[in-house]
Amino acid sequence: MNIKIKKLNEIKYIIIGFFLFFSLSFCSPLGEQEKHRIVLKTIYKTLYFLHPNPISIDNDFSQKVYHKFFEKLDSQKRFFIQKDIEDFSLYKEKIDDFWIHGDPTFFNIIMKCFFKRVKEVESICFQILKTSFNFNKKEMYLLVGEELSYSKNKKEWIEKWRKYLKYLTLLEIVSSSKTNTNQKIIWKNAFFNNEKKSRKKVEEYIKEYFRKLKIKKESDWFSIYVNTITSQYDPHTNYFSPKEKEIFDLNISGQTEGIGVELQDDKGYPTVVKLIVGGPAWKNKKIEIGDKIIRVSKNLNSESTNIVGMLLENSIRLIRGKKGTKVKLTLQKKNGSLEEVILTRDIIEKKEIFAKSVIILDKNKNKYGLICLPEFYFNPKNKNGRNAAKDIKKIIQELKKENIKGILIDIRNNGGGSLDTVIEIAGFFLGKVPIVQIGKPDKKKILKSHENKILWTGPLVVLVNELSASASEILAAAIADYKRGIIVGSSQTYGKGTVQTIYPLNRFFIFNEELGALKFTINKFYRVNGSSTQLKGVNSDIVIPSNMTSVFLKYMEKNQTNSMKWDYTEPIPSLHYYYNNLENIKYKSIKRLEKNKDFITIYKTIQSLEKKFSRKKQFSLNWEEFYYDHLKMKKRNETFKKLRNYLNIYGLRAFSPYSQILLQTKESEAQKKWKKNLEKDFYIAECINILRDFNENP
Repeated sequence: MNIKIKKLNEIKYIIIGFFLFFSLSFCSPLGEQEKHRIVLKTIYKTLYFLHPNPISIDNDFSQKVYHKFFEKLDSQKRFFIQKDIEDFSLYKEKIDDFWIHGDPTFFNIIMKCFFKRVKEVESICFQILKTSFNFNKKEMYLLVGEELSYSKNKKEWIEKWRKYLKYLTLLEIVSSSKTNTNQKIIWKNAFFNNEKKSRKKVEEYIKEYFRKLKIKKESDWFSIYVNTITSQYDPHTNYFSPKEKEIFDLNISGQTEGIGVELQDDKGYPTVVKLIVGGPAWKNKKIEIGDKIIRVSKNLNSESTNIVGMLLENSIRLIRGKKGTKVKLTLQKKNGSLEEVILTRDIIEKKEIFAKSVIILDKNKNKYGLICLPEFYFNPKNKNGRNAAKDIKKIIQELKKENIKGILIDIRNNGGGSLDTVIEIAGFFLGKVPIVQIGKPDKKKILKSHENKILWTGPLVVLVNELSASASEILAAAIADYKRGIIVGSSQTYGKGTVQTIYPLNRFFIFNEELGALKFTINKFYRVNGSSTQLKGVNSDIVIPSNMTSVFLKYMEKNQTNSMKWDYTEPIPSLHYYYNNLENIKYKSIKRLEKNKDFITIYKTIQSLEKKFSRKKQFSLNWEEFYYDHLKMKKRNETFKKLRNYLNIYGLRAFSPYSQILLQTKESEAQKKWKKNLEKDFYIAECINILRDFNENP
């Protein structure tokens, strides 16, 4: 996640001069190609002057972008053929020059060929699906791996797609079959009797796949190309098209202006799958789940737009609009009739990212407060809008009225958010002290909390995992470095120790068309003890084995390409400590974990099974061999399920100190579900044990 910071004074005047000079020629509407040139040129200049980790724009850079872009477009090497790659190799060492001069030639050439191949492949697929597959034939389909190669000729190309479509048909038979027995003869009948029906179903999937592929706009593909380039600087430097910037703002603020429906693309029809309680559509009572939106009038004075077949995200952009404005929808009801509905847009909140809390009663009726914070959210367009710091402050004040004995902050899976927000939240527990250092080892700035009075002085535990990143790591690190509380969870957090800022690309141009924005790394942050969290993250005081799968772990910062290096700076002098008895509390928790050795053994078994049954690289397309592969995977999944269920039951029996979980507000369905999950969460249970230990070791 991005960490938003205030306007930086470090921008060089030479860049501003460049932008102002460059903008004079573009006062009239721009063509798509001219937009691409400006975006490329502007981003190149910005990163050249401002990125803290300058890279060489040379032939090596060019080759990396070249290979990465093909990987993004055609990772399975199914669209392009060998001759295409040979023709494109002419540009392998020219992308660096194109980048410097803002030239989109490489992108244009690749995409022209790609669109041509997509059209050809679509025809090939429908031709293949007219003929029955031979499930008796012994042949293999390679799904992933370095062995994947481009087809040498059209015959190989068709064969590659035939195997892929046959594989999809076998999957469809297995997934849709109602056969519960493991008898081979019954499964054989299922494979052969359902071949035609399943092949028809695959044809529907393929038709929909190509429809979505073909309606993507050039600007969507251009974003992929630009981000292939920017990712060479570091994993968190990204270009946002205007559409992507809107989505980013929604995700980071948790708020949008619209009608309060969730839509899903159903064969080109934007279809209502959820009504947000309290939203305009919910209040209107005329819109139902299953309704399809056919046309949209963005306001009552505009002509209606047919949105059938449009990319879902583009349809949603038409429906959204400023609070108080009206939108007219033409609905196709479930009975086939058409109906027009006029709605007044309002603020819609994405409540799942907002902070929430419960009170946990232990067996002695002592109360503990649990605060779950999924993101450090803030509103980038409204400084007075809702943000995590305001909400956390209110929650702490309410918990204190309940005479709680300790607070647990759950920031598992919290990818970050606002830097200002996390500094303010840290201040609630630490007061007016330095929270984080930002800059470079030899040139840094110390950022302090402005909280004169500590809001919560009692026992504190912070729960983290491998996906706790960025702002989450700033909070955990500050609590750990001041010995203000105990960090519990994975052996280390995500490891993102870089700070990003966002610049609208229109900032220095004199025209109305949106060019999007650049989110780029501007600095590193360092703990108050001087260490960077980059790559190394924050280490937990008490490590409880992670339930993260290997799939998630590979996305940690240390496993990303082009991640910035770890380094350190001078620690902040006169660092003072809040607790001197933390070692005692850690010891008790570790002893509890050691006492329950079965708990650790189960985790290690799950992890070893995951490694053993890592993603298969190839599959047999013979029905019998496919059947036995299916049996193995089915047994593996059943084993995983049993182990995880036993782990939950055993873990809670071993660690649970509480008798009841109380919500402070009226329970919604989402809150009931969250509460139910908490009741099966032994991480929470052990954290409450640790808070009890605080009170027993004053």
